[in-house]
Amino acid sequence: MFEVTESARQELKAFFADKDVQPLRVFLKTNTCGGPRLVVGMDEQRDGDRTFVVDGLTYVVEHGFFEQIKPVTVDFCNNTFTVRAAVSFGEGCSGCGSTGCGT
Repeated sequence: MFEVTESARQELKAFFADKDVQPLRVFLKTNTCGGPRLVVGMDEQRDGDRTFVVDGLTYVVEHGFFEQIKPVTVDFCNNTFTVRAAVSFGEGCSGCGSTGCGT
């Protein structure tokens, strides 16, 4: 239901190597050039979140939203994090290089 690819795990491990580890939120970002898309970013856990712990990192998704989009995969490719889900919200734009990856 919630997966983090090996490439994303490695990149996040390197990112947090010299920082305090914080929860990572999967959410819908609406103000992107290619339309709304799923992203991941540091945030605090809130009431009503689904929580997933993968390799010592905590990922949070608002419970109702997660139920609408599951399954979710966090990936790292083309030098950026991507989030894939059962529901598509757009593919980004070719001008900024956020065209996604994987299937």
